[in-house]
Amino acid sequence: MHRLPAALFAVSTLAACATSGGGEQSVDTTGALTSARPVDRQARERIAREDTLTQMAFWAGEYQTFPNDLEAAQRFSEALRKGGRVDRAVQIAGEAIGRFPEDRQLLTTYGLAQIASNRPQEALRPLAVVAAAEPDNWRVRSALGAALDQLGRYNEARRAYQEALALQPDDPRILTNLGVSHIMAGEPADAEPILRRAVDRPNAPPEARQNLAIAVALQGRFDEAEQLERIDLPPAQAAENIRFLRGLLSDPRRWGDLGRAG
Repeated sequence: MHRLPAALFAVSTLAACATSGGGEQSVDTTGALTSARPVDRQARERIAREDTLTQMAFWAGEYQTFPNDLEAAQRFSEALRKGGRVDRAVQIAGEAIGRFPEDRQLLTTYGLAQIASNRPQEALRPLAVVAAAEPDNWRVRSALGAALDQLGRYNEARRAYQEALALQPDDPRILTNLGVSHIMAGEPADAEPILRRAVDRPNAPPEARQNLAIAVALQGRFDEAEQLERIDLPPAQAAENIRFLRGLLSDPRRWGDLGRAG
């Protein structure tokens, strides 16, 4: 089935906060010896400025060298998710949770990978654990909303987004997720003003405008929607997306597929 690349949740990536040893040998939290090579902290800090493929390759090497290192596992899983290797991201994070079951950053990474893998039920528990432990963590609440949306639990999802917005008012990523929730529920007219708010905010993610185009198209305003699509996409791809949306307009039961594209 066709999946619109525009229809993505704007789930935020959390900055890594795990640490590992930096002496002549790396040691995990149990004291086990992992490698004779020291961890290069500067290299780990620099890699965050590189492209996704470079990060994936770097963290693959770090994970191979330091298989019991919390940061290496968490960052490798995160890079895999961003690079589209979502099943592998779930595997790496899941294995690491066996060694570090209480690390909230790792639980969040695992939950986000499960959302990207379209396994929202598996994401709920780890994300809920982090949300309960971190009442000010708006990113985790937004991610919980995305998982609930994938399960069709739209009212619960919107409560999660509203909690996130109370902590981070007018954040364009949360607003994008909230707009997608309305699209998935077959409510494009309700989604449109929310997504316009997201688009107008500084640092709005590309998903905001792309999902705004979807909301506009699903109300039958195809020319306007295609103009929005062309801001970020080549004309041929924009036209193909609009053709797909014309088909969706005749069958609203399929609108939930849009939110599962990511």
